[in-house]
Amino acid sequence: MNFPLIKNTTQGTRLLTFMLLLIFGILFSSVLGVFVAMINGGEITDLNNLQIIQVLNQVIGFMLPAVLYVMLVYERPLNYLGFRKIPAWSLLGIAALFTIIPFLSWVTDWNDSIVFPESMRALEAKLRLTQQKSEEVIKMFISQGSLFSSMLIIAALAAVSEELLFRSVLQKWLMRLFKNVHVAIIVTAFVFSAFHMDFFGFFPRFILGLMLGYIFWMSGSIFPSMLMHFVNNATIVMLYYLNTRGFTDIDVEHFGSTDNVLLIVLSLVATVAIFIICNRFSKRQDTF
Repeated sequence: MNFPLIKNTTQGTRLLTFMLLLIFGILFSSVLGVFVAMINGGEITDLNNLQIIQVLNQVIGFMLPAVLYVMLVYERPLNYLGFRKIPAWSLLGIAALFTIIPFLSWVTDWNDSIVFPESMRALEAKLRLTQQKSEEVIKMFISQGSLFSSMLIIAALAAVSEELLFRSVLQKWLMRLFKNVHVAIIVTAFVFSAFHMDFFGFFPRFILGLMLGYIFWMSGSIFPSMLMHFVNNATIVMLYYLNTRGFTDIDVEHFGSTDNVLLIVLSLVATVAIFIICNRFSKRQDTF
């Protein structure tokens, strides 16, 4: 098969193609999920149905649009997606996920403590209810399902599909649009966090998006950001799993929280230092 499938596309045509594929993928996966749940029987909120819906959303809603888009408009789809050898130094990104924990927990606590003005209290209540329902779904996945299925759906599948969509496609498209790597990474991280529709977890997820975006840009490979995303999600899954099985009693939402200002500052400094080291090793080419 010769790529791209659509020849001589403009930036506008590419954006339109991407948006149409993404909207169709999300809508079709949602409708298909409900349809499969009806055939499967039981309530749509049953564990088995929720797992099916989640898999369909990730594969058809996120992964498929990204892959189809690249096949339609680029000559070397796999290369464009970042299917390249992992530079050994890029694995330092995994260490950064742990050095950032005290600072990220401080940001999480601050984000969660935001209080809306009196005139917007109804909106705040709705946003907190949405956050609570999302947490309950995750807890149900892990408490009622197996550790393997939770790791597969919440950690592995989410990491692969979201990185293909947000880093391989959106971030690279924005780099071409803005002609500025940092603006593209920041905007992508913003969209990435907003897509999760969790205002009271927006800022820590935004910071995670920045880390994933920079490691992808510096390495030129999508695999390091996928691996970092997986490790982040897998850590959360494991903490919830240990809690639900009675092995620990950890406050997962505020894991690593501390009042030690020095530790919080050192956490940020150490993480930035890791990315500076990665940047020194990087052999990226800033072409748009």
